[in-house]
Amino acid sequence: MADLVNELVWSHSRARAFSGCARAYWFAYYGSWGGWDAAAPVAARDAYVQKKLTSRSMWTGTVVHAVAERALRQVRDGFALGPVEMAVAGARSGARRDIEGSQDGSWLQRPARRVGFREHYYEQAPTEADWDAAIDEIERQVRGLWDNRLFQRLCAVPGRILELEDLRRFSVGNVDVYVVLDVLVEDGRGGVVILDWKTGEGHHDADIAVQLGVYGLYATQELAVPADRITAMHVNLRLGTESRHPVGAAEIHEAAARIASSSADMRARLLNVAENVAVAEDYPELPVGAPDCRYCSFRGVCGRR
Repeated sequence: MADLVNELVWSHSRARAFSGCARAYWFAYYGSWGGWDAAAPVAARDAYVQKKLTSRSMWTGTVVHAVAERALRQVRDGFALGPVEMAVAGARSGARRDIEGSQDGSWLQRPARRVGFREHYYEQAPTEADWDAAIDEIERQVRGLWDNRLFQRLCAVPGRILELEDLRRFSVGNVDVYVVLDVLVEDGRGGVVILDWKTGEGHHDADIAVQLGVYGLYATQELAVPADRITAMHVNLRLGTESRHPVGAAEIHEAAARIASSSADMRARLLNVAENVAVAEDYPELPVGAPDCRYCSFRGVCGRR
């Protein structure tokens, strides 16, 4: 097996990280590199472990997305959609296992595959009532998913589903781009619908529009879908809302321009562009006491525990 190479591959999440704390970005994409290896230096291992940490709100989204993906894969493979009670029971029991594995530290045996909470790692764990509330919220969103008209429509026409949480890589100019579409489905009229599930309260339409524009760029460039045949929608399962976003030629052109500008800024920080080498000193920390530090996964390696 060939050695893994640390490449600069653009993604929406990487661009968001780059626009935030520069040092946290460095830890996520450079300081933690190789930390999965048992022989890795302590600093890289610690950064890797902290990179894998999640929060209750992020975890809620991960669990609900996984439920949606499993259900749609099931119907696409020709099986009937199971009852919501079964999905809820599975989500709740899995959530309990996640919490217990994080609390007792067993997740550290396989941090890439198991769930570790910031709240446990930094010994700021919520009360049992808070965990119960988080699990109840997962249940509420799973029930909302089963009731959602777009989810029901997908289950009725599973043969039209083209992609489900599939990692794709394509080139835009001189940089490769990663995208993972929640759902890509044929609309039955020669076009496609891009569907994005949201599970939190802090999503902003402007940021969602940028993300969906990148997805539209992928659809036109890699799947040869005309820009005027793309519909993009996001469904917020926490709020019970849905919104349609324009993804036409203008939005796709803007997405390509953003990728070019953002990736150029990322490269400008590198010590060695050809080898994608970055040093921590070129990625300054936020000022001491910055509010974002309180919620950062890298508080430990950054010395702001």
